[in-house]
Amino acid sequence: MWVCTDCGREHVKHSPPCSRCGSHSLEKRKPDTDRLDDVSSPGYLTVGKPYLAGVVVVLGLVALVVTGVVPFPGLGGPPTPPEAPGDADQSGGLDLAVVERELHDRFETERETAGASERELGGDGTGAYIEYRTRHRVAETYDSEYDGSMPDAGAFDLQCGSQPRLGVATPSIETGSFDDEPAFADALAAELLTTASFQDAVLSEAESEGITVHVGPDGTVFVGYMAC
Repeated sequence: MWVCTDCGREHVKHSPPCSRCGSHSLEKRKPDTDRLDDVSSPGYLTVGKPYLAGVVVVLGLVALVVTGVVPFPGLGGPPTPPEAPGDADQSGGLDLAVVERELHDRFETERETAGASERELGGDGTGAYIEYRTRHRVAETYDSEYDGSMPDAGAFDLQCGSQPRLGVATPSIETGSFDDEPAFADALAAELLTTASFQDAVLSEAESEGITVHVGPDGTVFVGYMAC
C-alpha cells in the first residue's frame, strides 16, 4: 500500500495527492500482516443458525406427509388401507382385481342400456377411497381388536363436485362356485343391481366410479362401490 509521509493516510494505489492532507509524498510500504490476521468472516453455521429451527420443522412435516402420517392432497399419495381379515387380492383361484374390472364393464353395459353416461374406473381418487372404506368396514366386522378410523376424504384427493355416493354390499355368493372372473362378476352384478340404492348409484350422473371386492374370512363377499 502507499502511505502519506506527512499524515500517515494509507492508499491502495499511488494516486497523489493524499486524500487526507493533500501531500504529494506517498511512500510504498508492506501492509501490516498482524492486522490482516484479525480479519475473519462468519461460517455457514453462524449465518444459518437463526433459520435452523424453521428448517427442522419443515423437514419434519415433509417426512410426515410422505409417510402418510399427515395427509396432504396431491403429495405423498393416499393413506394406505388397513389390514383386513380375509382376501383382498385373490380368493378361490380368482383374481379380485380382474373381478373389479369385469364389474365395471357390467355396470357400463347397464348404463348404456339406461342411456346414462360412461365412467372412468378408479378416477378422481374414488378407487383409493372406497378401498380404504371397504377394508375399514371388514376390519370392524371381523377384528375385535381393530381400532382404526376413516381419514378425512380430502386425504384421497377426491375431485367430486358433490357428496359421493357410497355403498357396501355383502352378497351371499362364494368365489369357489365359479370357474373364472367374468362368471363371478356376472353373478355379483346381477345381485347388486337388485338393490335400488345400489342401482341408483350405478346409473346416477357421475364421471368416475371406484369398485373394491374383498372376501371375508367366512366367505362373505364385500363389494365397495363409489360414484363420483
